[in-house]
Amino acid sequence: MQVDIQLFGALRGLEKGDCLSLEVAGTTIADARTALMLHAGNHWPAERASVLVACAFASNTQLLRDAMPLPEDGGLVVLPPVNGG
Repeated sequence: MQVDIQLFGALRGLEKGDCLSLEVAGTTIADARTALMLHAGNHWPAERASVLVACAFASNTQLLRDAMPLPEDGGLVVLPPVNGG
């Protein structure tokens, strides 16, 4: 599934327009997290990529847990922790 991801906080500026589209091999938020971590490991500075383990994922209306399905519209927001997590 193609997923469009918006980046906020410490992740801003890592991608043009603060968003990216990724192909996710699975159907859950955990699968999207894995795909984003792989992308980040190949394209972002290590200290920025490492923050993804503590990030929250959300749709336009709710926070999403790793076991939850990807939103039908393919839109995700990644929210890094603030003030140390």
